[in-house]
Amino acid sequence: MTIVFCIYDFADDNLPLQPWLTIKMLAEGLTGRGHSVHIVTDAASPVRLDGVGLHVVTSFRGTNDAQLQRLLREIGPDILVCLPTPLNIATSNWLNCVAGCKVVGFASYPFYSRIELLRAWKQLSFRVIKEYLRHALIPGFIWKMAMRKKLDAVIAQSETTANRIRQMIGGGLRTYPIPAGIDLAHWPYCRKDVGRELRILYLGAATAIRGFDLAVEAVSISKIASLEFRILARGADEEKVKFIKERVLHITGGKKVSIVGGWIERKELIKEIHTADIVLQPFLLVPSEFPVTAMEVIACGTPVIGSRIDGLPSAIGPAGTVVTHGSSDALAKAIDLFGADASVRDAWKAGCKDQRDKMLHWNQVVGQWEAVFAAL
Repeated sequence: MTIVFCIYDFADDNLPLQPWLTIKMLAEGLTGRGHSVHIVTDAASPVRLDGVGLHVVTSFRGTNDAQLQRLLREIGPDILVCLPTPLNIATSNWLNCVAGCKVVGFASYPFYSRIELLRAWKQLSFRVIKEYLRHALIPGFIWKMAMRKKLDAVIAQSETTANRIRQMIGGGLRTYPIPAGIDLAHWPYCRKDVGRELRILYLGAATAIRGFDLAVEAVSISKIASLEFRILARGADEEKVKFIKERVLHITGGKKVSIVGGWIERKELIKEIHTADIVLQPFLLVPSEFPVTAMEVIACGTPVIGSRIDGLPSAIGPAGTVVTHGSSDALAKAIDLFGADASVRDAWKAGCKDQRDKMLHWNQVVGQWEAVFAAL
């Protein structure tokens, strides 16, 4: 079987993130199973994978149909995997240029409602949200019709998104939830009791879209008297760390705050997760539908409080809770509930073990994708 993955920005810096991580693992896994796999990307300096064909194009926009059609006809795929967004699926005619080729949409874009975007817009700059607004300008009936016409199936990484697509598109388009994989050997499980001081961990870039401002506000209004707010501000340099710390200390009113910037090794990251009592993932919008970090944290045995948006409800399940996205009050109440109620803490920690036991190894994920391809 010849399989082509069309993926934007397939570069080294993106490989630890979704959807690039999944594409990499699928490409390598399917190649190992004897399939002919190709990656088509618009990255200026793309990643090369052993045994995988690599092709660079100018863009995946409808204005670049001619180049894409010519390339795909040369490869002659049996399966074409694309990342549909409302704008791209409505304007791209290259998807169906190869006779007999089945087209599978990898739903890494969450297909936000206008209400969700409006709620996020109130707390984000126009620069951050403008990419999402471009897609919101496409009338729903146009891109939904294009999805039904151009795609043979859709794969999402969460039951949440799969159900949303089923509701939006209706019948006639097969939709499969296949989660991201994980190597559990890299994320050892540890269960510990909460001490006298509640240790709250924020993990990720200290940006508004990831809910960092909400996390700071929630900690500031939390009723927990004794807590430490630990921030791993990924990618922040020394100057940025100083700025963040001063701002957080000002807002939280003297509550105990510690912050680390830059990038830390996995061993240190696991230590941080194991010593935390709860991890906050209060995304306003999730750019890639299913954040890997939530899986990794839960696999380590630490509960997560996230937003009720995109793939987070599916990722967290009983290993924590999800609250209304964009609400610092709701986030603070969830923190207080965890800190005050031992039965809640026990339930969420037991939920981490349950979620971990359900997680798939990448080899299993590759097998599920392969089964979908074979059934088309």
